[in-house]
Amino acid sequence: MDLDSLVRSLGRESTLAVRSSEQVVTEVLRYAKEKAKDYEAYRYGKTPSPVRIGPAVRTSPAQVLHEVGVATTFLTASPLAQVARHWAHVRYCATLTARDGCLALSRHAGNVVHHHKVAQSEQLGIGLALVVAKAVLRRQYPDWDFHAVDAEVALKAGFIDGVGAVDTTSRTKKRPDYILLGHHSSGRRSGVKIVILECKGTHQPPSFAYGQLARAAVQVDALRVAGRSQPALMVALCLTGSRITSYVLDPPGDDELWSGADDDLDELLRASPDDQDWQPRPAAPDEARALEVPTDGAPPATDAEVPPAEELPPGAPDVFDIPAERRGWFTQILTRAVAATTLLFAGDNGAARGYATPRQRGEPAAPAQAALFEPDLPWASSTAQTVRLRNGLRAEGTRYYAPLPGGRALEVFRGVESDLYRHLAEGRIGPYLRAAPGIFRRWSDVRPPGEVFSLGRDGTILVVRATDGQG
Repeated sequence: MDLDSLVRSLGRESTLAVRSSEQVVTEVLRYAKEKAKDYEAYRYGKTPSPVRIGPAVRTSPAQVLHEVGVATTFLTASPLAQVARHWAHVRYCATLTARDGCLALSRHAGNVVHHHKVAQSEQLGIGLALVVAKAVLRRQYPDWDFHAVDAEVALKAGFIDGVGAVDTTSRTKKRPDYILLGHHSSGRRSGVKIVILECKGTHQPPSFAYGQLARAAVQVDALRVAGRSQPALMVALCLTGSRITSYVLDPPGDDELWSGADDDLDELLRASPDDQDWQPRPAAPDEARALEVPTDGAPPATDAEVPPAEELPPGAPDVFDIPAERRGWFTQILTRAVAATTLLFAGDNGAARGYATPRQRGEPAAPAQAALFEPDLPWASSTAQTVRLRNGLRAEGTRYYAPLPGGRALEVFRGVESDLYRHLAEGRIGPYLRAAPGIFRRWSDVRPPGEVFSLGRDGTILVVRATDGQG
């Protein structure tokens, strides 16, 4: 595949298959009931239900990579953080393709060894799950816009125990990946709600995904507000060369986190929240659920040569419960995390760090809890610059060039629309949240020739194009 063809393929829309049914619920419950004999954690969690979404959603590889890039801005804090944030786009830009009208893995994606497939399914699973989850939420809440917040970012500010790096602490395998922060404004009043999201990805057959969803049902119930479970989505992606299929379930939960006048929200968000010193607690025995598998379901699904799934760690899961009187505090934490994520995507580390709490910045240093923002290092300043895109659109962001043989290069631009950037750089989160939907409506139809353009509903922008060198 030549570079120009690759760029064109990134912007080509196709269908991402979606499966959500009572039969999927039955398979997930059947798996959980069997595993609960040996793993106590499966006795807890939420009982899922199907969602109303249809057989497919429309998307493109660029939109998937865009979601991955925004969602994983906090994955690294190092002198090469800016390059690492571009790496998701460069590494995976040739992994997705359209086959018979369906989104599928390209032949390049399949030519990797097992341990690279694990990383690939995890990263692509995040982007694909966010595409599906946001499509579900647009249908359920058409007047709301949702922003992905890494769950570790939010929990680090509130809890002093059990919130370590996901890949090194076994107990963290029983908490969710992301919190989707929803915002709506009528022009005078605002509402804020959250939806807990767990993303899974696998190169294995569907029976493996059922086990992943069984574990997800436990993870999405780990975060509660005022003792109550929150709305949640569980998405598992089966990645194959013929098509990618998403399995999505929708455990119910309580609704809005905060509501009030726009002015009241602005006043709330201007304040800087302090860290809290809560501790998670093990789920109580009386919180266990009855794992009842419907008797009228189809026979158990079987797939040959499927390796055992990674199981939940021993013991009851931890519960991270935000007190009722701290709903406003949690709103501050989540909205500031959205602001920091957007600024990091644009390359402005310094402004993003201003939205972090002391513990999120690693102050004081705690060996068991790595900082999200390293303090006052010379490389932590902004690399964002103003870029004039086609059709009059201006953005603040950063470019990365990946040189290729023959003197050509793949250019990746990550940024945020300039007016929205100024809102965030100057501390105006409320105006940013209200203005972002209008920016999306105004510029979402931009189709610059010769490059791929992806605009998120949060105002973030991804542009990919082929160049004749580092311009």
